[in-house]
This record gives sequence, structure tokens and C-alpha cells, in this order.
Amino acid sequence: MFKKVVALALLCSVGVLFPVRAEPDVPADQLSRIPDVYISYYDVSGDSETAIRKSIDRSPSRPRDGNRAVDALTTWNFSWRTWSDGNGGCDPSLVEVLFTANVELPRLVGSVPPAIALSWNRYIANLRTHEAGHVTYALSRKADVLAAAMTSHCETINAAVNRVLEQIREHDRLYDRETSHGIKQGAVFP
Repeated sequence: MFKKVVALALLCSVGVLFPVRAEPDVPADQLSRIPDVYISYYDVSGDSETAIRKSIDRSPSRPRDGNRAVDALTTWNFSWRTWSDGNGGCDPSLVEVLFTANVELPRLVGSVPPAIALSWNRYIANLRTHEAGHVTYALSRKADVLAAAMTSHCETINAAVNRVLEQIREHDRLYDRETSHGIKQGAVFP
């Protein structure tokens, strides 16, 4: 064991490049523990922090939040349906609400020096924490979406649910303002 540690320390000290896995080997974090979250990646590369930043900024697959290009993006979706009341109408008390979220993240491919890998991994961990904040809040409002649907009439379910969804969207906007889109949480590279 001692030889492996010394060998690794020597490799790091001479600036050997280490491959970054194509599929992130991320330890279980808040984002990975949330059910019904689908994560997609866009690849970036570079051998320096500046080159990696340029790769992110120039990626044609970089997500957009409206007109603004962002490093990561979370979108969530609630869907609902009611069942027949047996008389040709619907029964809001039998409504079903489903939740899913999609998170788009950058994925570093290729080899980088250990110090850059460390900086990248810190950035990705903080970015995942920020995006988990969006998902966690939206999912926490699932019971409110269900209650809005169940206490409505068939004709007003969509409007009632949409009022709750707008509250969630407003929270997302406030969360991004308060965290400077994750920058205050350390989600900035370099």
C-alpha cells in the first residue's frame, strides 16, 4: 500500500495526466438519490481550465435557459390525469400526479492534470448540488399539485394545477437569483 501511495505522489508531482472517466464516477449525492431524475451530459474537453471553459462556452449542446446559455439546466415536469366518474365526466378525487426531472450537465472527457481534475470535480459536485436544489423543491410540491387537482372541478383542474406550477417556477427564479445561478454555492469553473 505504501508503494502505491508513494508512486501516486510521484506521478502527481511530475505532472502526469490522469484520464477523467467518460461517465462520471460520482459518489452518491443528493441529486443521484432523487427518484425520477434523468441526467444527460454534453461533452467538453481541454488540457487547462481556460481551454475547458472555452469548450463549455462554445459547446453547441450547452443548455439554454431562455436566451441565456448556462452550464447546467434542470427542467421538471408534472403530469396529471383523472379517471372517469362512470357518467361520462371525470372524478378529481381519483387524480394521479407524476413527476420527472431532467438535468443537463457538462462532462469532461480526455485527460487533465490532477490539479485541474480536482478543480473540475469540485465544480461538478457544487453544480450537482445547485441543480438538486431545483429538483428537490419542485418534488416537495408534488402534494400541493395533487391537492390542487383533487379539490378542483374537472373544468378547472388545469388552471388550479398551473397556479401551483407557477409558484414553483417563481421559486426557481428566486433560488437562481439568491445563489447567482449556483455561483454562491461554488458552481463556477474556473
